[in-house]
Amino acid sequence: MTPAALKKWLKAVDEPHVIMGYGSLMNADSRHRHSNIPHHGIAVSVLGFERAWVTRSLPEKQTYVGAYQQADAWLNAQLVPSHLDPSIQQREQDYRFTRVSEAQLCLPYDAEVNETLASWLSERDLWICETLDTHPATNDFPVNQSYIDTCLAGCLELGGEAAAREFIHSTKAWNHPRVNDRSSPNYPRAARVSAAQHTIIDGLLREYGY
Repeated sequence: MTPAALKKWLKAVDEPHVIMGYGSLMNADSRHRHSNIPHHGIAVSVLGFERAWVTRSLPEKQTYVGAYQQADAWLNAQLVPSHLDPSIQQREQDYRFTRVSEAQLCLPYDAEVNETLASWLSERDLWICETLDTHPATNDFPVNQSYIDTCLAGCLELGGEAAAREFIHSTKAWNHPRVNDRSSPNYPRAARVSAAQHTIIDGLLREYGY
């Protein structure tokens, strides 16, 4: 990200909160259509949290990624401006909004961009959706491929294969029951994912044995 690109992004943002999006919130299409969040994300790493397939949705009968506090862990995410309005709170109803400190963020840009972004973040409330009640996926609460596609397509769009690999590397419990629901997504906030993205996602999952 260049200083000019950051300046343009900051000019468009007036939300007082920033969510560390680490799952489907990493996908711009899903955010736009299902949570009315118009902004692009900004890549960031969050220290002190581990991501795993452990968030069970009882009404939706499926399992999502969740983050829980772990001192020596990290996860890749995106800075997502938000008003924390009812739509986003409904979307994240299986999580608790937990404050994140600036010291827990790693900004991967040059010194000028990092300094400007850090100053801006210091004036905002920073949050991560924390999973308090963790459950591994089961046959009754599987992981749906449409959700995986939504997360990894968001990584591909912002950071290419490197970001998708970061997501895979920093996520635990990949050996889970999975449903291939691409033709009719069970995930209610599924993104529109292209055939080319599906090919890349399938190749990466095969490469890592998932």
